[in-house]
Amino acid sequence: MVNIPRGDWLCSACSGSSNSVPFEEYKNGIDQQEMMSFLGLPYQKATRFFREHSEAMDLFKEKSKNAIKQRALSLQIPSKQVIFEVGGIKFIRALENSDWRLPVPLLNKSEWATSLSTIVAAMKYCGVGKYSPDLLYPPIGHATEEMNNPELDVDKIHPMSKRNMEIFKAFNHNIKHGVFPPVRVLYDENMGFSVEALAPIQKYTLVGEYVGDVVTVDRSGTSNSDSLMLLLQTEDPETSLIIDPTVSGNYSRFFSGINNRNLLSKRKANVRTRRFAMDGKIHVALFTSRDVEAGEILSYDYNAGNHGKCVEEWAKAGFYDTSNFF
Repeated sequence: MVNIPRGDWLCSACSGSSNSVPFEEYKNGIDQQEMMSFLGLPYQKATRFFREHSEAMDLFKEKSKNAIKQRALSLQIPSKQVIFEVGGIKFIRALENSDWRLPVPLLNKSEWATSLSTIVAAMKYCGVGKYSPDLLYPPIGHATEEMNNPELDVDKIHPMSKRNMEIFKAFNHNIKHGVFPPVRVLYDENMGFSVEALAPIQKYTLVGEYVGDVVTVDRSGTSNSDSLMLLLQTEDPETSLIIDPTVSGNYSRFFSGINNRNLLSKRKANVRTRRFAMDGKIHVALFTSRDVEAGEILSYDYNAGNHGKCVEEWAKAGFYDTSNFF
């Protein structure tokens, strides 16, 4: 959703100001203990994560496409059961065509730690004070969890299939235990932050949930964030809800946008968003829309869901002008 900064709308070159410490230098100053603490992970170093989940890591490393299914059979997991656990990590027993996929983490200790350090560094570098894997409802935002009611949205919010609901919950479980998608956050002084895939990611793989502080639309006007995401649209600014990742959130805020008016840019889109109802609340999931190769920047259409609507509807939804995007 579009938002106009309250301060000067200038890049660092034009404003004459920039962070006192270059991002790479800042990133290198974050040690593993600080990284784990910020992400809320129960480890002090990467070696402990890999040691505690060694059985799961070994299963991830298996070359056979049927390795996970074979493990489920060896554990006598019922065929109707969607998710099972190995070494504290969730796996999908047997994939179906319409299933979301769970990401495979980086399996090298050093690469895994470096990946997470870029996430922490990027969030801290732009002033995010708290990492959160979940939506938060601070009193200052004038929004409560009860207001996040899919029945109030002007668009019909469809529930996910039972299978994908379980897969999404497994994704959140794995994230909270350190199984992140194989990505890193990059910073360019002119282009800002972006998220790069460090390994191939299969189509329909969950790569994030858009989270942060939930605030009402009328309160979002006090935010200087350019990363607001619509959560609930009631057509009333006092009850419509926005996700604001300024103070708290995760790496999803760094996914890039594509230029809606440029065909070449539109072809770069490799991620989609999906608003859906789960446990009576709306959530926003991000997943790959095609197979992604290592080295690709994760990008999606900031105006997804608005195409085909009239000008008045676009205005209500908060059309994001992407004509100057690359």
